[in-house]
Amino acid sequence: MNLIISFSGREGGNCDNISEYIATEGDTIIHFRNLHVHDCSGCRYECFEDVCKYRGDDIYNLFESMVNYEKIFFIVPMYCGNPTSLYFKLNERSQDFFMHNEEIYEAIVSKLYIIGIYGEKNKTPDFIPCFETWFEGTELNHRVLGIERHKYGQKMEDKILGVKEIKQQIDQFIWQ
Repeated sequence: MNLIISFSGREGGNCDNISEYIATEGDTIIHFRNLHVHDCSGCRYECFEDVCKYRGDDIYNLFESMVNYEKIFFIVPMYCGNPTSLYFKLNERSQDFFMHNEEIYEAIVSKLYIIGIYGEKNKTPDFIPCFETWFEGTELNHRVLGIERHKYGQKMEDKILGVKEIKQQIDQFIWQ
C-alpha cells in the first residue's frame, strides 16, 4: 500500500493525473489542496518551546499515517521555478511534527519519493536538488524525479502522460 500526495492546487492537472496513473489497488491518493493545513503564520514560534498552536489541523494526522505505507510519493508542480506553496506548507509544518517525533523521521524519509514537474530546466532554480535534501545523510539514492515539460513541447494545458517517454521515466522511477 502506497501513499500518493498531489500538491497541485489545480484539480485534474498533471499532478493529479500522475497520482492516478501510479496508484494501484489499495493505494491512497491525497490531494493536499483539500486538507485543512494552517500555514506557519500568526504565531509566536510556540513550536520551538512547546507545541504548534495549529496542531489540531490535518498535518499531524497526515504525518502519523505515513508510517503505515510502503512508499510515499510527493507529486509537486513547480510554478515560476518554485515548488507550489502547498508543498511549502507541508515543509514548514513538518518542523513541529518532527521536533516532537524525531524517532519516525527516518522511517518516513526511507519511504519517500518525489516527482517534480516543471517547465524548463534552465529556468528552474535548484529545486530538484532542494528536494534531494530530504535524503542527505542517508544511503537513499534516486528518490527524486524531475519532469521537464518543455523538453517535450508541452504547454501548461497539455497532459504530460501523453508523452510515452515520460510514462516510461515514471514507471522506471516508481518500480525501482
